Amino acid sequence: MRGRYLRLLLHSEIRIRSRLHPGLGFESSEPKVRYFAQSQRSVYKEIMIGLQRTTSGVLFCALFLISAYCQIFAYDLEVNQTAFLKIDASPQSGRKIPDHLFGIFFEEINHAGAGGIWAELVSNRGFEAGGPNTPSNIDPWGIIGNETFINVLTDRSSCFNRNKVALRMEVLCDPVGCPDSGVGVYNPGYWGMNIEQGKTYKVVLHVMSSGSLNLSVSLTSSDGMQTLASNNIIASASQVSNWTKIEFQLESKGTNSNSRLQLTTNHKGVIWLDQVSVMPTDTYKGHDFRKELISMIEGIQPRFIRFSGIDGKA
Repeated sequence: MRGRYLRLLLHSEIRIRSRLHPGLGFESSEPKVRYFAQSQRSVYKEIMIGLQRTTSGVLFCALFLISAYCQIFAYDLEVNQTAFLKIDASPQSGRKIPDHLFGIFFEEINHAGAGGIWAELVSNRGFEAGGPNTPSNIDPWGIIGNETFINVLTDRSSCFNRNKVALRMEVLCDPVGCPDSGVGVYNPGYWGMNIEQGKTYKVVLHVMSSGSLNLSVSLTSSDGMQTLASNNIIASASQVSNWTKIEFQLESKGTNSNSRLQLTTNHKGVIWLDQVSVMPTDTYKGHDFRKELISMIEGIQPRFIRFSGIDGKA
């Protein structure tokens, strides 16, 4: 098959050359053809012969060379071009920027809201960081006490229909067997809670218990050794057999910029927690925003606020 292919290619080559160049000595359009199956012609020669089988092949080669030349010529022009930009920055040519052009942009990324202008100190207060399914992600909540004393997990028993995930804390020890400081959970907030001496903080939590409740709610240092403020929640079994909202205030006796919230007990039983909140009482006009940050934004005097939407669509 290869021999027949080469014979056809050479046959076409000789016919074309005979018509284009009669003086080359080709006397007939049907010359004798030698068998070149074993020749050492290069692949390039075979491709060129194949292109020259018809007159259209010759035209294709010519058009290809012309196109290549044009591209090289155009590239040379592009490389050697020089452009000049003249700018008139004189006061006469300037235009006043409208006052209503300046505003601010808000998007809930990089803790702009939660951990930013929102005054909430508890991170993942609803235990739903892992989504609506269980087991959920409770980070950055941590456990106080080992598995001998306490078992912590999540279930879907919450009183909130839109977020059924709640924290289930099973205490396995009693006042005699539990550590003196009790067992439970803690939350460091966003990079540590900034608790200041003399400030008052509003605590809100939803709780349910399998029996009577004796729960200590404290603001402490990051290692739990320094107690800045504390309050005990004591309730009978009938008072907390269903989900109950509890609110109170804590006044800090010290300052610590790396504090945490602790919920501990030394009473055996099961306690459910959800929507645990700690906020300073001196928020911006009572709207649960950080007063110092909103005051800074207010000082910018923005003429508009843009809230981002999905894929940049507000």
